[in-house]
Amino acid sequence: MNLSGRFFVLWVGALCLFLYGQKVSSQSTSQCQGRFPNLVTDVCYDCMFPIIIGGVAIDMGINSDNYDSQGGSSPVCSCASNLAVGIPSSFWEPIYMVDSTNVAGCMPLLGGIQINPPTNSAETGSTVVINSQIGGVSKAAFMQINEYINPVMTTLGIISNNPCLDSRGFDTPYVSWADPTWNDDTLAMILTPYAYPFAGIPSIAAEAPDAIAATTGFGLEQLFWTAGAWGSMYPVTGNISVANTPEQISHLLIARIFAKLHAAGVQQTTAGKSAQQACGALGVPEFLMDKRQYKTNRTFPFPDNLCTPISRPLALQEVGAAAPQYKDYGYFIFRKKDCCSTIAGLTSSNQ
Repeated sequence: MNLSGRFFVLWVGALCLFLYGQKVSSQSTSQCQGRFPNLVTDVCYDCMFPIIIGGVAIDMGINSDNYDSQGGSSPVCSCASNLAVGIPSSFWEPIYMVDSTNVAGCMPLLGGIQINPPTNSAETGSTVVINSQIGGVSKAAFMQINEYINPVMTTLGIISNNPCLDSRGFDTPYVSWADPTWNDDTLAMILTPYAYPFAGIPSIAAEAPDAIAATTGFGLEQLFWTAGAWGSMYPVTGNISVANTPEQISHLLIARIFAKLHAAGVQQTTAGKSAQQACGALGVPEFLMDKRQYKTNRTFPFPDNLCTPISRPLALQEVGAAAPQYKDYGYFIFRKKDCCSTIAGLTSSNQ
């Protein structure tokens, strides 16, 4: 082959590589689906109820999910930080958004935008069949997850100047593709060494009673190592050993990410007497998560209009949500909030 022929072959090869790269890039981008939730129509504000103020429950006839955190039963409360007194309130605050995806860098709840972080093949999510060598049909999965802070009550201006409400601006405090432990079970267990005794049989045995309790209420606080019908709480990674449905996978990852953030000391609790007496919006430290303090509400790919505590069976949530075109899922997270609304004149100026 002469020089011009070789040059032609090289030129054609380079053109093919360029076109292939453009195709792969286009396919990668199209894999990221999403839509920013409509804060008026997509969020199930029924999940905020019951609201308890000064020991009086306001439920508006809504059949809501709640548990007694001992934060709103008294007509009067006090603040340990500045000796102020006030009126106790207890409600469920919509404060977080969480989405799950199998594309690292995809952010479904930010309109489906996708960045291209430096990742390897081990960080690409998928659902695979395991035990095929013995004729098994069990499925396992690995997914990425993003957490956002979205203080919708102050964003919409529904309630303002209330020390009980989280007034932080919109933020993205956690993205799993930037976490080196998210796809490494052994490394992740270093953060939660107390979970080792509950691996295997103890975890499986605890799932049934926890799921039964959560069917009409909340999971059992004592069974902290399980997420009931969703699966095992630990290890706090994106590796799901038993993957049944997309909803089950996504909900389990939500439980795991909050358990992980609590264990790392970056997530506090706002439920209970201690949080109420702290008289602040962010709560008090809680390294071992009480799973009862969170409820989920799916907003993408379409709203489910349900309030789902951790561990609850997902039969209703899964209706229509496992269609082949749905790859990514997004949720609003309601957090139990017990607070003391201090009375004017009895508090310091910085409260």
